[in-house]
Amino acid sequence: MPFPSTSNGDRANNKTETLESSLIGKESGIKNLYSGKEDKRGKFDWQDTLPEDIGEPVENAETAKWAIVARKVRVYNDPRRVLKLHSVVIQSPLLKKLLQKVLHGYPGVTLTLKRPEFDGLFKPFIHRWSELMSAIDELDPESEDENERTTREHSQLLKELLESEFKEIIEATADMRLNNVTTFEHLWTLFQPGDLIYCRLHGQDAAMKMGSCLYAKDENGNPYLRMYCSNVEWDGNRFGSSPKNMRIPVFSGTRPITDLPCYPVGFHHDPEGLCSKLLDRGAKFETLAGCHYKAYQGMAWKENHVERKKDKYSIKGRVMIDTHGWNRFVPEEAVFTTPLSSTAEGSLAPRAGTDLVKWLSMRSTGVEHVTEEDLGTDDGMPDGGDFAEEESRDAKRASLTEEQKLIASPIVRGYSLQTKQWLKFFVNSVKEIEWQVDAFESLVLPSNQKELILGFTEAQRKHVDAFDDVIEGKGRGIILLLCGPPGVGKTLTAESVAEEMRAPLFMMSAGDLSMDRMSTEAKLQRILEMCTRWDAVLLIDEADIFLEERSLHELERNKLVTIFLRLLEYYEGIMFLTTNRVKTFDPAFQSRIHISIEYPELSMESRRKVWDNFLAQSSRPHDITDRQLHSLSLMNMNGRQIKNVLKTAQLLASRKETDLSYSHVMQVLEVTQHLHNANMETERTRSSIFC
Repeated sequence: MPFPSTSNGDRANNKTETLESSLIGKESGIKNLYSGKEDKRGKFDWQDTLPEDIGEPVENAETAKWAIVARKVRVYNDPRRVLKLHSVVIQSPLLKKLLQKVLHGYPGVTLTLKRPEFDGLFKPFIHRWSELMSAIDELDPESEDENERTTREHSQLLKELLESEFKEIIEATADMRLNNVTTFEHLWTLFQPGDLIYCRLHGQDAAMKMGSCLYAKDENGNPYLRMYCSNVEWDGNRFGSSPKNMRIPVFSGTRPITDLPCYPVGFHHDPEGLCSKLLDRGAKFETLAGCHYKAYQGMAWKENHVERKKDKYSIKGRVMIDTHGWNRFVPEEAVFTTPLSSTAEGSLAPRAGTDLVKWLSMRSTGVEHVTEEDLGTDDGMPDGGDFAEEESRDAKRASLTEEQKLIASPIVRGYSLQTKQWLKFFVNSVKEIEWQVDAFESLVLPSNQKELILGFTEAQRKHVDAFDDVIEGKGRGIILLLCGPPGVGKTLTAESVAEEMRAPLFMMSAGDLSMDRMSTEAKLQRILEMCTRWDAVLLIDEADIFLEERSLHELERNKLVTIFLRLLEYYEGIMFLTTNRVKTFDPAFQSRIHISIEYPELSMESRRKVWDNFLAQSSRPHDITDRQLHSLSLMNMNGRQIKNVLKTAQLLASRKETDLSYSHVMQVLEVTQHLHNANMETERTRSSIFC
């Protein structure tokens, strides 16, 4: 038998009738139950009668009339006292108004609450004790203003309450500061949130902003003071606050404050000189934000995560300062920061006309609070999981304040074109480049070829986006092939063009890559991407291995040629290829090369100019006549050979402490004549084969 159908409306009516019937006979109101005994699992035995031992609330309308409520707890195993201060509630509106000025900016303190509460070590009052005393002393007990007299009365009560509880800490701290020493027990009193802290960071004088500190134990159970600080870093897109953790290990007795690994800047022996140095470095750090082509002379390093040490390098050469690139190519050490708050950070800067050194020795008026939880949950990852879009190079950014310059990082990140590595550099060791202004002029080439090369490369750099292939990003680059015998100026051409354009020059050869296909493709792709990003001139010297015609027997080398062909299509910068084996080229390269220039053997006039150029650059004066120069230019030598002969002749003249002369040059030529003879024999043999 089929079930009778029921509509939705009928079902709703049935539910309503059921609910109404269940409420019949219920009492209106609330039934209170009270906790009885609690078992080991934290569960209560509930009862409906009020416990006999329960009393009235202690804090009620009566206690609300008092200016301050002091809660105290019993102390055990201390013969000096039986009670200690547990917490304090500030109820006086006048006292709260006074404390708002004294504790302004202190983290975790909100004096606009109706009943602000303090407990524990009462750190805000201990850290701002001198400010509290000054604020109380400024109040006139005989003032005609009743509010001022009442405020002084309430603040005196708070002072007496705190002194009775923390008299030993207050007196000991004042005494030790007077003598510029501290104990490990009272170490925390030195470091107030918002203070500027002096330390040595990577061997450099540095300042950081204090966040918070706490006592902890290391893996061996040894106590130490852990300090959460922050400084200003550039993350490749913006300036921001970067957390830094520091430790002060346990020590016995007293220790001079300036012997600590870090301490407030006000205790430094020369705070004025320190501030001046840090401000200058911070201003330079600000100018290095973004992507910059610079010179560098000093120590640089990178982290060796396997051996847990720094791999150090002595660098003297050109570098690219580029934090955004660092994040892209060294993601395991990527830099991520918290944005600088214009309001919070601005309030920390001294007012106009304030003595900076005096301000540093006092307390700061704000803080960016860094907690252990903040550090633990970030895990060094970017917000949203991706890199921020790099700002336009023409974009204007807000200038750093004086305080932000003081706590700016002493290091920048970038790429050494000398060692071909991403490294960390010291700000103070970054220099301006001394350009070789006559490099292009000294190039021995016909003037029309020089004009063509320079005009073509400069136009490409300015209008890289003006032309595109059917596929976006394809065919935007320009490739110049320089072919000819050794020592005729192929490499010098690329170097001179880069110097004339004041562009970075990235020199690469087959030795910078491996023969493994996967590794080679990844390295080459990175290099092309970096050169495009920096508007660099890429020089692949002796590019024969990449350009040689493919065969049926060398499969691995064929793969390299294929990879190179494909990557050339998508390169967006300027590339110079040099070779002296143009006859072995793979035909596929012909359509990818925009300009091909053949360098012939140096003519007599060209050799004369090379001799003139090198003699003009000589470190020693010379007495070589025009007739002797003409004689030298008749010798069949290339530019590299001429340079080597002159260098050796200079060393010989230096040994004899005389001016460079024709006899020195001839003496070197006589000694090295066998090399030139062998070279000429090789050239004659090669000519007989190919003619």
